[in-house]
Formats: sequence, C-alpha cells, structure tokens
Amino acid sequence: QHYYITNNLSMATEASRPDNAEQQEPPKGGVLWESLRSLLFILGTAILTTIAVKNSVHPYIDKIWGASDDFWGSLWNSLYELCGRNNFIAHVIGSPLNGIIWFTVFNAFFLICDITGHPAWLLKYKVQDAKNQPVDKKKLWSCIRTAAFNLGVVSPVCSLVVYLATSYSGWYDDCYGELPSFERILVEFLVFNIIEEIFFYYSHRAMHHPKLYARFHKKHHEWTAPIGITSVYCSPLEMVVSNLLPATLGPLIMRSHLFVSWVWFALVLFSTTLAHGGYHVPFLFSPEAHDYHHKVFNCMFGTLGILDKLHKTDRPFAGSIHEKRHYISYSLTPIKQILPEPVKRVQQCGKAE
Repeated sequence: QHYYITNNLSMATEASRPDNAEQQEPPKGGVLWESLRSLLFILGTAILTTIAVKNSVHPYIDKIWGASDDFWGSLWNSLYELCGRNNFIAHVIGSPLNGIIWFTVFNAFFLICDITGHPAWLLKYKVQDAKNQPVDKKKLWSCIRTAAFNLGVVSPVCSLVVYLATSYSGWYDDCYGELPSFERILVEFLVFNIIEEIFFYYSHRAMHHPKLYARFHKKHHEWTAPIGITSVYCSPLEMVVSNLLPATLGPLIMRSHLFVSWVWFALVLFSTTLAHGGYHVPFLFSPEAHDYHHKVFNCMFGTLGILDKLHKTDRPFAGSIHEKRHYISYSLTPIKQILPEPVKRVQQCGKAE
C-alpha cells in the first residue's frame, strides 16, 4: 500500500520504502481546519508567554547580560582579530571552521563508544538495542568521508556564495560590530527555530518524493539506526537544501551578528548530533522522534514536531511508546526501563495477538 498525504506534495511509495518501514493509516478529513486552529493556538500561547516572561524577568535579564556582556564581547573581538578583522576570512573560513570544530567535539564522545563499546555505561542508553555495537567499520569510513566532504567542501562553497551575495547587496555589512542585546538574541533564536522548522520540514519531506528519494536522500537512510556523524551523511544537494539552507536563512533574514550566527550553528549541530546519535542520555535532548523516522522512514519529518502535528505526519509515532519516551529525562535510569515496551499478550496457540 502507499502512504497517503494530505496536500499536493506526493510522498514516497512502497517501492522506495525500506523493508522495515511500518505501515501507516491515511489521515482523515478536516486537516486544514485542524492545522489552522492548532497554529493559532500555538502562536497565541507563544505571544502570551513571551509577554508574561518579559514583564517578570526583564530586570534580572538586564543584570545578568550586563555582567557577562564584557566576556562575550571580548570573545568576539578575539575571534575577529584571529580573522585579521577581515570580513571575507570571518565568513568564508571562520563560519565553516566553526562548524567543523563543534561537529567534531559533539560527535567525538559518541563515536568512541560506537567504535569501542566504551564507556560501557553509555550503552544502556541506546535507543535501538544491539544496533551498531560495534559499528560497521566499512560503513563508518564511508560516512566519515562523506561528512568530511560536506563540511570541508560543500559548506565553505556555500559560505562563499552567501558572502558574495550579501556583500554585493550590502545586506550584511553591519554584522561585525558590537553584540546585540540579550533580548534581541532571544527574539532572533525564536525566529531561527521557526524558520528552520518550516524549511527543514518541507525540504525534507520533498526529499522523500519518489522522484527525489532514490537519487538524493536514500544515502542518508542507509542508516536505519543512525549515529551522530550520519547527520551530514547525505548527498551534496541534500546538504545544501535540507541542512545548510534551513539553518542559514534565519540569520540572513534577521541580519544577525556573525557571532550570534556562529552560536546558532553550533546549537544546530549539537541538536542534530543528538537527534542522530542513537543514545537517549539523561539531561540531553531526546533523539526518539528522528531515530523513529530513520527506523520507519515516512513520518516525523520536522525538527520541532509542530508541522508534523499540523500535517498529521506524526503517525504512527503519535501514541506509540516512542512518543511517550520523547522527552528530556532527568533520571539516570534508562528511559527504556522507565517506559518499557508493552508486553504482547499470547494466545493459547502460541501466537501473539
């Protein structure tokens, strides 16, 4: 059977679905109205919450940011000096290098465990048991080569294109001076998240179209139990359209300070590393949703889950044990023990119901 969708964007067919993909029921009518009502509720709640928080914590934010402003300002000035106060070097070399450094730092710990099985205590937090223990060395080296190309070649080329375009237009000329206020940064990060959710969801979902999937996205789905480094294991086109573009559009639209952009890119890399890492570690973001996407293929396309809810592409994740586990755990007990798999009842004939 085919997986049906609710708008004119066709999804992948049975022929392009992995063998272990679970089957889904098509969503029922009323999706447009439900989506609009949910969107209005989300926006209304966000606006009221923002107003309440701003009025209650504004004095404290001013004190905290004022005390730390010298540190962050000095850090930016030091980094800018390393670039020779040259805007070209800061953008075209500094931005990709920032990504490479943080990607390496975030993935090193998990990768060591994937290769060696140590530290052993980390293995109890695996999302998919007995997967990549140890990781296949041939697949791993292929992944490392692709990640190195995407981060070391594709990303700098894109940085060059963005720099030339913004320099010619003068759009980004004032992004090297003093750091913006803390409130401004919070607003920008909120906008960044919204823009990334929108552009990643629709570009990612488009990559699952039968005419695009085999050529551009299948490579990424070779890993049905992903590890952190697979977050950039993809074709160059997917790297640009689904990874770089959704993360870069926010800072471009907001004309953000370059340092703020670097911090945002680091957070994006941290988030995607956890989403692909395969470990539900206490106190860190949950990887359950995107890990489930790799496991079953054709649901949970977004980063925040908002558009998946609106378009009903959160099924069959919604209501499953995986969704119940999808939260930041503050217990050292593995989430799989806190919320174990439901026990299937067995009939007298010996077959599970």
